[in-house]
Amino acid sequence: MQYNYFLGRLRFRDPVLRDSDIRNAALEVVRLICPQAEITYKESTASILAVYPIDAVNPDSLQPLVPLLLKIEPKIRFYTQKKKVDILAGIEEIKSQVKKMGVNQYE
Repeated sequence: MQYNYFLGRLRFRDPVLRDSDIRNAALEVVRLICPQAEITYKESTASILAVYPIDAVNPDSLQPLVPLLLKIEPKIRFYTQKKKVDILAGIEEIKSQVKKMGVNQYE
């Protein structure tokens, strides 16, 4: 999966996002992290773009999510339909962690 991050803008792309269940689960997490984000999906590049107010998310507070992302990244990189359940479970684990952390890191 390819990630591009700048303050106020996050794009991630991968063919796995063409699977609507995986894409919708990922979008749920992004919306939890920043409800103010303007989110778009582009089918031709299988990419999600989230544009958000710079002060809405503290990037340092998202550090605990990195190990969880790294855990599912190999399954995403070498995606097969058989790995879908594991990927969705990994996204659910990330979602659970985000909920524990709180929605808006600056509130």
